[in-house]
Amino acid sequence: IPINKEMKVCKSLDEVNKMYKSFQNKRDSLPYDIDGVVLKVNDRRMQHDLGSTAKAPRWSRAYKFPAEQKTARVQDIQLQVGRTGAITPVAWLTPTDLAGTTVTRATLHNADEIERLDVRINDTVVVQKAGDIIPEVVEVLPNLRQKDSRPFHFPKHCPSCESELIRPEGEVVHRCPSSKC
Repeated sequence: IPINKEMKVCKSLDEVNKMYKSFQNKRDSLPYDIDGVVLKVNDRRMQHDLGSTAKAPRWSRAYKFPAEQKTARVQDIQLQVGRTGAITPVAWLTPTDLAGTTVTRATLHNADEIERLDVRINDTVVVQKAGDIIPEVVEVLPNLRQKDSRPFHFPKHCPSCESELIRPEGEVVHRCPSSKC
């Protein structure tokens, strides 16, 4: 069975930390993509004593790297309608190379998140890939805000069918009640 040639046995937490930082520093130069490292106890008796849950062994843990972050400019904010009628605001960004792909769109999650971040059209924002997969806006850089930036106002009607949107009490998501959506 082929194994990673980078595998290393660590005898202390200090060695584990050094190994983690080493992988973090060289991750971009590896011939494969990684989003972290996996640490495993290699003593069979300790593995047995630690046991496992229904889904995973307690003697093995994944340690993820912090997400790569880049800046981009919000060119527009548009809404997309999900299969359950959930309305998700999406920032359309200047093309930005991030974690191996060119990102042009990023989720803004919901109206509360837009308000919390104070995201505006033409703002410069910090973008990352959540779990190294889904692009999201994590921060607005207000010191780089353009004079022509425009606040986004969440609409009252569905962008697809024009039905009036609902926001169930206690939820952050707006939904289109139409069966078409």
